[in-house]
Order: sequence, then structure tokens, then C-alpha cells
Amino acid sequence: MFTPTVLRTIGGIVASILMMAALAIPTLAADAPEGSRLADDIALTKVTVSALVAKDFAAVRNRLDPAMGEISDDQLRQMADLIGTSEPTSIETIWSTERHSLDTGNGSSRILLEYALAGKWLVVDAAVKTEAGTGRFYRLFFTSNTLPLSELNAFHLFGKGPVQYLFLACWLATIGLTGWAMIVASRRQTGWRKWALIVLMPLGLTPTVAVNWNTAQIWVLEAIGNSTSQSIPIFAIRYPMALVGYTETLVPYLCISAPLIALGYLIWQRRSPQNRAADGDPESAAAK
Repeated sequence: MFTPTVLRTIGGIVASILMMAALAIPTLAADAPEGSRLADDIALTKVTVSALVAKDFAAVRNRLDPAMGEISDDQLRQMADLIGTSEPTSIETIWSTERHSLDTGNGSSRILLEYALAGKWLVVDAAVKTEAGTGRFYRLFFTSNTLPLSELNAFHLFGKGPVQYLFLACWLATIGLTGWAMIVASRRQTGWRKWALIVLMPLGLTPTVAVNWNTAQIWVLEAIGNSTSQSIPIFAIRYPMALVGYTETLVPYLCISAPLIALGYLIWQRRSPQNRAADGDPESAAAK
């Protein structure tokens, strides 16, 4: 029969796990607020795609940034042919982000739209730069797929390589170690110390290593750099320490940050003579 103390302990652990699960759920791209610069850039992208379908190349070229270079009618015609003439059944904002100055409105937006067309799905990858209230594209690429991104990049457990499965084993081991540390703390600590440890143990304190589940590419989320150099911090914060995330094109990835508090607590508990005696260590019991 469960005592009130045991029920409170179980409730605390369940609450912590639910909190970790809630944070691990990937967030879908939300619609940009109406009247925002990002919403204007999304609308500009849709209007430009419509202009391409109508083969109004002069209007499209007028919206391109000079940094893209000279775009010929043949190139624009190829883009228009890729879209086709059928009306889209839906247009979904897959991913969008912006960086604009609150004072001047200058800045840039990055947008991914997915058009559901007859027998295909078209991904529009656009980047808009705004200067003096005028937005122009410095990136505009189209990709045609036979399936929507949500299906094309869906998570599948089977058919992966050794890198993905090894990383998955480490990911599960990290979760298991943290869960065990939370159980040990709930048994051996009391009062506020117990609940503080249970809440803090899922905290990752090292740079987060991630693996692309589809391509097996490994990278560090906190890494800062460019094509020639890269800087990785010694310390980072990730809560919870093990997550499932999605790239802007909905490709799943697993990421891990070491739960140093949980690991340190288990080591301390193991090395403490009192706790070793409680675990039935004959040498510690004899010394005591």
C-alpha cells in the first residue's frame, strides 16, 4: 500500500518526466502576426510565386536583390515550369524566422513554404532583405518533391546506419541514467533538497551533440563559426538534456547534453561510505 510519502515521491518524478516530455515535443511553425515584417515577407513570397506562374518576369526581377546577379528569362521560365499552372490546394508555412531592427525596420527574413500541387509538393526557400521599407529576395529556390516534407522526412526507426543506432543507444542511456539518479535522490533525500535535485537532474551542462536521423550528420548545436573556422563553448545549458528536434525542413534529429548534476550525484552516492553501507557493501559496513 502506498504511503503519502511514496505517493508524493512518485508524483514529483512523474511531473518532472512530463515536463521533460513537453519540452521535447517539437514546435510547429506558427503563423506570423498580421502586420509584422515577417508576415509582409511571407505575403511577398506568395505574390512573387504567383507572378512567376503568370510569367510576369519583369515583376519578379524587380523584387530580386542585385546581389543575386542577372537572372535571365530562361531561368525564370524554368522556375515557372517547375511550379506549373495548377492552383495549389494548400500553402503551408513550414518554417520562418526574422531579424529586423525595431527602429528602422531594416533586416532580413528566412521563409520556407510548401505548396501542395497536382501530384507534387513544391518547397519554396526564400530569404528577403528589407532596406528603406523595400523587401527584395537575395535567395529564392524551388524544390519539387513527390511527398510532403512531413512524410518525406518522417522519423523511421529501421533502415538506419551504425552512427544513428549508436547515438540512439547513448540517447536512451542518458535518459535512463538521469531517471535512475532521480529515483535514488527521491529515496535518499528529504525536503527541498530532494525536489531541487529531481528538477535539476535533467539539466544538461555541456555543449549539445546532435545527429541528423536521416543523414547521420553530427554537429554541435552551440557551435559558432563559418565555413573556415568554428568555436565550441566549454559550458552550455540544455533542459532537458536529451531531446528530439526537427530542422527547418522537418528532418528529425536527436541531441544530448551531459546531465552532470545527475552523474555527479550518482558518483557521490556511490563513493559515500554511509551510502555504500546502506547498499550492503561489507567493507564499508565493517569499517563503520
